[in-house]
Amino acid sequence: MTFLPLAILLLLHISFVCSSLPILNGTSVTTLDISDSSSCSNTRTLWDIIWSCAATLFACTWTAIHPNVPGMDEGKFTVLSRRLGIMMIALIAPEVMITWATIQFISARGAAKAFNDAFGWTVTHGFFAWMGGFMLYFNGKPRATLKPDELLGFVREGSVEMPVIMEADMEDRSKGDALSKGIAILQLAWFVLQLVARYVQNLPMTLLELDTLAVAALTSISYGFWWKKPKDVGRPHAVHWKATASPPSELAYEYVVNILALNRSNSPAF
Repeated sequence: MTFLPLAILLLLHISFVCSSLPILNGTSVTTLDISDSSSCSNTRTLWDIIWSCAATLFACTWTAIHPNVPGMDEGKFTVLSRRLGIMMIALIAPEVMITWATIQFISARGAAKAFNDAFGWTVTHGFFAWMGGFMLYFNGKPRATLKPDELLGFVREGSVEMPVIMEADMEDRSKGDALSKGIAILQLAWFVLQLVARYVQNLPMTLLELDTLAVAALTSISYGFWWKKPKDVGRPHAVHWKATASPPSELAYEYVVNILALNRSNSPAF
């Protein structure tokens, strides 16, 4: 299912290129003659255009996507498939990504305000909580991913200790390094400069390039909302249920449906 959106996207983009070929302003799709210096400076091949657009789209979408913390039992293939699926959504419907990022930013800011007075949370803490960053452990086993309001309620009841995690620690868990961000920014800047230069020289551009510019611009908006969100965190922070507290009631994101039933099923029968 992951490759179906990719096939649709490729068909759409190929149609964009083909429809714009008659007006490519001397942008020949044939092989360049390297002995002709003027031809080399003014002529682009079809593959030059496709490669430039594909590199820009990949750099922008791969860097901009900030997925949530994966499940405890999810393997690398599942995580990669989900990331590729999100990339396809970003390429086909970038406005969906903007909506998703905006909702997450508003939720993270609300969680930061709720925890800020007593615990000094920042927006990064709010993002970390809403992306599944806190896992409740009951009797030494993972029980559920905690929502911010559930965590706050359990802390006030005294059922769990408030997890102490600094913003620097969350940034350390994040895999969004400066190198990957810098490469994406440089690729996007180079692509935009090329289009600006062609516009100034009154040279036409393909529909594929215009489509790439639009997708990159919209993806940058999502990236702005996710700027403080930790990127590619692989494991949640453990929150242990106190032994003196009563067992937790029904939770929003149950990891184990019923701990007691699971224990009974694993016990020997007499």
